[in-house]
Amino acid sequence: MLYLFPMALALLSSARREPIDPYPGLETVRHLYVHTPFCATVCPYCAFYVHTGSAAEMRSFVEALLLEWDRLRRTYPIAARTLYFGGGTPSLLPLDAFRRLAEALRPWESVEATLEANPRTVTPEKAAAWRELGIGRVSLGVQSLDPAVLRTLGRRHRPRDVERTMAVLREAGFENINVDLIFGVPGQSIASWKETLEGVIAMAPAHISAYELTYEEDTPFFEARAAGVWREDEERSIAMYREAWSLLEAAGYRQYEISNYARPGRECLHNQGYWMGDDYLGLGPGAFSTVGLRRWQNRRHTGRYVAALSAGREPPREEEGLSEEVRRRERLMLGLRTSRGIPYSWIEGEAERARALIGQGLAELSDGTFRLTPEGRLLADGIAGLFV
Repeated sequence: MLYLFPMALALLSSARREPIDPYPGLETVRHLYVHTPFCATVCPYCAFYVHTGSAAEMRSFVEALLLEWDRLRRTYPIAARTLYFGGGTPSLLPLDAFRRLAEALRPWESVEATLEANPRTVTPEKAAAWRELGIGRVSLGVQSLDPAVLRTLGRRHRPRDVERTMAVLREAGFENINVDLIFGVPGQSIASWKETLEGVIAMAPAHISAYELTYEEDTPFFEARAAGVWREDEERSIAMYREAWSLLEAAGYRQYEISNYARPGRECLHNQGYWMGDDYLGLGPGAFSTVGLRRWQNRRHTGRYVAALSAGREPPREEEGLSEEVRRRERLMLGLRTSRGIPYSWIEGEAERARALIGQGLAELSDGTFRLTPEGRLLADGIAGLFV
């Protein structure tokens, strides 16, 4: 999950200051991401930078975010089209702190603004305030409607919490709701996965994300697999992918990226910007940014992040230089995961391989665009390797 986030340069203060470190000639940044590292508990499969924290720590963190935003907006040309509050669990932030953050970033009339939420953190008061503050899209971390699978994943919400949360969000005026799901979980049957899909479809969210579980280093799940407690079942995961594609397409959801399905017009613009290789800025500890041929990540340490910004310094970060060739390869690899595909001109030097994929039913070519079929997207990373 990428750390992106949006807001306009005409935003934040009436007293303008000169840029800290101008980069003349840069294209305008259209996507912004704010990473909130706080969670009520840390799930055993999660490799994102997250931890628990008190309300006071969250408020101090928000003050540091505002300081980082002030630095970035004076450094880069920003006219954001998308804003993404991710985590972690940004819906866990105290409402007064989130309000302060959101009001600092306004106005965003033409911006797709998304907030990630855990079902147990959504209240009528918070939902109404989020909507009032301009949030138009909520992404719910549901993962499953099977209590046994939820326990395996370390999730504390129950299926009925999801139904209650959907009702609360709709009462507050949210029409654009995404539901995140995970398949390939140890002990999860295809029947359980199908019941979860059918249950979520019945709730009629605008968007559904169906991610295959990955075993990331430095997580309890990774250690359990290494110890032989769990084993990956590739055939079962493929069957679950096909089940999701079949049920969701039949229900009117279009697969526009290997893990993402949407009603027409409800595709996530923020993620599309990332997949297309657009520049983006990330705020918060652990957040990535890519601008031009520079990429950096704020170090994964909330205390040092807050301390540096409070002392008037940039947050500690790790940076790398990119080449045009690296960015081209990234756009190719990400583009092949989407229904948009890539310009055929990018791979016409490998025409024989492209024809072979088309002949196997894994890809198609039309109007100068090369794209993978749903079956081909199962092999997207491997196929991309043929062309990079």
